[in-house]
Amino acid sequence: MTIQTNELIEYFATSTIEFRNAFQTTLPSGKLDSNRKTASDVCGFIIPLKGNARFSLDGVPYHIDQHTIVHAGRDMNIKIKTYDTEWVYAVIHYEVIEADDKFKGFIDKHFSIELDNMEDILKIIEQLLHKNMNPDHFSQFELKVIFMSLMKEVLNGARNSQYNFMLQQVTKIIDYFHSHYEEEIFISEVADMFNIDRRRIAYLFEKITGMTPVQYLMHYRVSKAKELLAITDLTIAEVAEAVGYQDNFYFSRVFKKVMQQSPSQYRKLNKR
Repeated sequence: MTIQTNELIEYFATSTIEFRNAFQTTLPSGKLDSNRKTASDVCGFIIPLKGNARFSLDGVPYHIDQHTIVHAGRDMNIKIKTYDTEWVYAVIHYEVIEADDKFKGFIDKHFSIELDNMEDILKIIEQLLHKNMNPDHFSQFELKVIFMSLMKEVLNGARNSQYNFMLQQVTKIIDYFHSHYEEEIFISEVADMFNIDRRRIAYLFEKITGMTPVQYLMHYRVSKAKELLAITDLTIAEVAEAVGYQDNFYFSRVFKKVMQQSPSQYRKLNKR
């Protein structure tokens, strides 16, 4: 399962947690490793360092590659299958000292975190693994600092990754609008076409463009109409039809709402 980035950020922002340990493990290619469990008293992150693998927790499989981190809860059954190359991964354990009631269940929860780039995370993991070998108290203090830096980088990466994914979804829909603006477009049909809930589309557009999908399409059609009014001799009705409005009176109302002037007034002032 995946988790909402905002929920993950709130969990780490409001919970008191302590770094416990870190270690690195290598599994050869073509290996099936099972009959193991996660620690019974701490949570952890499985972070890939090299290669990829299928990592199952309580029977739920995760494909872990260079863009995926998995959070594991306590006392979970583990099953790992490697592919045609060896798999190197790090396990970072932490203990939840105190958490809000809504997050107490996270100690027994597994989920994946998708990231666009793990380069900086891997550098921090290297520091963490190196410092974890030192027994002195100052190194133990540094481990706490490095662990929090790691969490900051993971959360920031997850947030950026989510934004980039949202941007990709909105860009696809915007491209569709730009290619089909002269046709009758129903947002519900666009939602089905891109397999996104209609309310989700509205949320994404507000987040990325500051407009609803209907507002965006309306403004884009008006921008196309302005161009036609300025450089062609098409009638108002023909311009309306050319930008996707079958009712030229409705088109005129939309145009005036956006431009604060009628199509004919705009043409008179801007005809080239």
